[in-house]
Amino acid sequence: MSYYRGLPRWFFVLFMLSFPLVLTSCSVNPVSGKKEFSLISKDQELSMGLQAHKGVVKKTPPYANKALQTYVNGIGQQLAKKSHRRNIYYTFTVLDDPTVNAFALPGGYIYITTGLMAYLNSEAELAGVLGHEIGHVTARHGVQQASAGMATSVLVGLIAKQSGVKPDLLGQFGSALLRGYGRDHELQADRLGSEYLAHVGYDPKSMMDVISVLKAQEEYDRYAARKEGRRPSAYHGVFSTHPSNDRRLQEVVGAAKHIATAGSRPANRNAYLNKINGLTFRVSKNKTGRIVVGKITKTGLSFDTLAQKSLLNGQKLRLLNGKFPKGEPEFGSLVKIVQ
Repeated sequence: MSYYRGLPRWFFVLFMLSFPLVLTSCSVNPVSGKKEFSLISKDQELSMGLQAHKGVVKKTPPYANKALQTYVNGIGQQLAKKSHRRNIYYTFTVLDDPTVNAFALPGGYIYITTGLMAYLNSEAELAGVLGHEIGHVTARHGVQQASAGMATSVLVGLIAKQSGVKPDLLGQFGSALLRGYGRDHELQADRLGSEYLAHVGYDPKSMMDVISVLKAQEEYDRYAARKEGRRPSAYHGVFSTHPSNDRRLQEVVGAAKHIATAGSRPANRNAYLNKINGLTFRVSKNKTGRIVVGKITKTGLSFDTLAQKSLLNGQKLRLLNGKFPKGEPEFGSLVKIVQ
């Protein structure tokens, strides 16, 4: 679909007048090695990221567990050392936030919430999340978004002045020009994250495992909505643009399997679960519990039975342990409940 059909002639005149800005505002992308449109230098990117970081941690404080912060930072730094931008300093922060999310700011500032960490089930999955966010930083996706937004604002201002059209309507048009932008960036971050996973030894398919964990959030909400007689909520968290059976995603993740070190490192499920033992978990708007990790020592034990000792019901426990909708705990395995 073209957004340009039926636009007045003066639009194209103004666009051509602004075209020199595109030609003179380029930088080399660290991933592709090619020149790309950018209105933000590396130094500006680092400065903007630092200021934004201060705002993030002021609004949402880091989780008060030094050992867990050190653990997450250690995994992140290993991945960053294999990235395309090893000349910047990366900061990995666990935020005390019950929402299921992770995100990155320009300049190497990467965040994962306690809400997301609760639902992950291995160190490799944690690495998958961090690798994906590192990919956004190395490919300068935030900078590209900001540059495109700045350029669109300039163009919209010129059009508004020339045409007399209300700026708010033109703002909607500017958004349309940028629509569809995120999907390719998400796939590139998947590809880069999978490469970084493989280079440090994790199986790159851990990226797919992460997406399965997050897609289960949507499935559970649909299940809960039916029981509660409400409409399902729209999920807008990390990886929300990924279809569950995306062929392109499978291709970019699969390509990393050819890296020599791919799969040489265990997923470290038990190590991860022990690290998040005691993690705060929001049960409801007014109730908070903590994750308790324990070993299944009886055969035939179900999540419905475990729910009798938990603040969560059986289906929610299945979701928490990556077993939704019909899985059950396995003898000898570690499981999470909330008390």
